[in-house]
Amino acid sequence: MYLTLKQCSELTDINISTCRYYKDTYLQYFRTQGEGKTTKFEKSSTVEILNVIKASYVKKLDHDQIVEVLDKRYGVNITTDIVTQEPDNNTEATQQEDLVHSLRVMLQQELSRRDELILELQEEIEGIRQTLTDHNKRAEDRSRSVEERDNEVLQRLTEIKEAQQRNNPWWRKLFSRT
Repeated sequence: MYLTLKQCSELTDINISTCRYYKDTYLQYFRTQGEGKTTKFEKSSTVEILNVIKASYVKKLDHDQIVEVLDKRYGVNITTDIVTQEPDNNTEATQQEDLVHSLRVMLQQELSRRDELILELQEEIEGIRQTLTDHNKRAEDRSRSVEERDNEVLQRLTEIKEAQQRNNPWWRKLFSRT
């Protein structure tokens, strides 16, 4: 199903002027039919692409990063304005269009699932890294505290020895068996 950009704007709750900017900036990722004022956009992919672009801007990604995200998700753009030989009857053409559309949708879904899985794995890896960092910090803190305790015990022992030597009466120093 193909919609105007205004209809896509209403579906995504994105201002029409913002949608035009997204369309002009990232045109190669949109599936369109027709040209000029009669241009129509494929509903499912256009709504998804507009939402991805909006989310990318919210994440404060720059143009190149957004292009990279779109390339990963929608790198293959199959247009419906492909010139083909006229089939013998319209039902065959309709079936081919339906097949192309179904394949396109399936491909998009698989790419979306793959990207979601990649994001989940990246988040999980980041969580594991954070956990390892926390464990390493705790181990270092424990090691430091053991060293500090050992140094304190040695210092106390030295103080006790010095105190004992100071408290010896003068006659013990003279008559000790050393």
